[in-house]
Amino acid sequence: MHANRILAAALAALGAVTAIPIPLAQLDFAGLFNAFDIDHGDAPRALLVMAAVGGCLTCVVIGAALAGACLALRGAPAARPVLLAAALAGFVTAMPLWPPTGIVLGAAVLALESAAGTVRST
Repeated sequence: MHANRILAAALAALGAVTAIPIPLAQLDFAGLFNAFDIDHGDAPRALLVMAAVGGCLTCVVIGAALAGACLALRGAPAARPVLLAAALAGFVTAMPLWPPTGIVLGAAVLALESAAGTVRST
């Protein structure tokens, strides 16, 4: 097993696991459950719906990142596009809190490219 594949899988799993509080906070703000005791106050109903939808979609993105980590560990060629899509989709679903996770997932993509020998030098 190539060391970069293990590194990429570990980075992807780390990024996905550290992002778990993001949808929890979104769903807590929406009032679906009480994880962090966030009070939405007098927020408009449309904002609460957007937070709930964003939280659900962020859960899906985290699931995709974990699937990408599993694919990276197996050495599947689909791992890079899955991880890249998860990194970019997270910016859509949870922009203010996603950049650290997106950077870690991007590093996993770069590690996979290095493992495959497709990194181009300029």
